[in-house]
Amino acid sequence: MLTPAALEVISTWELVGIGITLLISAYLIFELSVALLRPPRAPISEPDSRLPFVSVVIPVYDEPPEVLRAALASWDRVRYPSFEVILADDSPVPAEVDTSRVRVIRRDNREGFKGGALRNAFRQLHPDSEWMFVFDADYVVDPDILARFSAHFRPGVGGIQGFMAMGLNQERSHLVQFSEALHDIAGTLLVGRFRHGGFVGVQGTVQAYRVEAIRSLGGIAPEFTANEDLDTTFRLRKAGWKIVYDPNIVGQGLAPDTYRAFFVQITRWTATTVREYRRHWGSFARSREVPFVEKVDSLLFLLTWMNALVVAPTFLFLPWALFVLRLIPLWLSIVISLLPFFVFMIPAIARRAVRRGLVAWLWYYILLLPGSVVMFRATLLGLFTEPGFSRTPKGSSASATKSVVLSAPRNALPLASGTAGGSSFVRRMTCHQCGQELTHPEVFFYAVAAMDVERTECRLCVAGA
Repeated sequence: MLTPAALEVISTWELVGIGITLLISAYLIFELSVALLRPPRAPISEPDSRLPFVSVVIPVYDEPPEVLRAALASWDRVRYPSFEVILADDSPVPAEVDTSRVRVIRRDNREGFKGGALRNAFRQLHPDSEWMFVFDADYVVDPDILARFSAHFRPGVGGIQGFMAMGLNQERSHLVQFSEALHDIAGTLLVGRFRHGGFVGVQGTVQAYRVEAIRSLGGIAPEFTANEDLDTTFRLRKAGWKIVYDPNIVGQGLAPDTYRAFFVQITRWTATTVREYRRHWGSFARSREVPFVEKVDSLLFLLTWMNALVVAPTFLFLPWALFVLRLIPLWLSIVISLLPFFVFMIPAIARRAVRRGLVAWLWYYILLLPGSVVMFRATLLGLFTEPGFSRTPKGSSASATKSVVLSAPRNALPLASGTAGGSSFVRRMTCHQCGQELTHPEVFFYAVAAMDVERTECRLCVAGA
């Protein structure tokens, strides 16, 4: 039998755990409801009248060749007036790519991991580049991806985040569907937070940085960090730069296909998120550039990562709480058990993926105990250590042909080597007939129309035909 003092500790702990669970659930359901019910926010300013030169940076480290080939093939189909693709390759053995289409940057060491690779690439962008895009090596994109980003090239915007979709895996295991559902939830939560003025940040991939803004902050990851995106988010917001989230900008990547890969990913995300809050939140809370609502929202966002500190030990005390102390009435147990149903199903219904939502909801209960233990440990790492970068292992289950579903054209569009800065890696769209570079309105037409075209023609050649 437990002593009265021990039972008192258990009672207090369980009540705190219940309170935090209800608070987090109410917060998540509120954000999801805002995403569905509140109309989009009006843009903060008019977009730029031109489509500037941009750079796409893909950090690479020992990626499966078929995964990298699928990603680069999707960039061959992208329609935008002028851009470059940079492969920041830290692999021990250089990746085999067509160097006539991609500029490869290598380092002598892996200092700073992904953040260090991006910092190094940022220093070597094309001199005309005004925006730097970051995409993971397993993400494929639509031909109109840069055109969609360009709608947010507005004064005052320092960062743009798109929706990080999953779904390139050949095998549709329950774990893969669970990961996809988590990304659906995260994307819908971002919509809600953006629409009510909450805390919105860049997420590590399918994102864009304004070069001027990053340069004014001293570059990407000027201090060592394994979470360069959250670090950059805090620094952008404290400096007054806005960050925009647009769910219509979509990149599609690989979900973890093994439990080891899944828990490695969750550990890295949790530990590094807590660590960046430890570094930045004090100055973030004092910043006059950040609205009060956003500061409160950021704390609730942090609570969703740290709740395992309280929730994980409650599993040890649950038998006493249910059968000895009877702290949790039956009706409250049912309510708490059903709250995740709404969290999983609201985004699933919105995205017309009800079956995936139901599978993920049921799988949530299977992974709840091991997931809580993993996040408990990761939170402690973030609070008391300097967590390093743990790369999520990527299996070879990506379908190289499945990316064609996302990128419609069968062949690469006509591109010519640009002359700006003397770079042979600059991509410019040209007319299939006369060879002239297409104007910005012509390129934008092909991008937004998203037609399955193999020949791009300028207006003069179209008129002549």
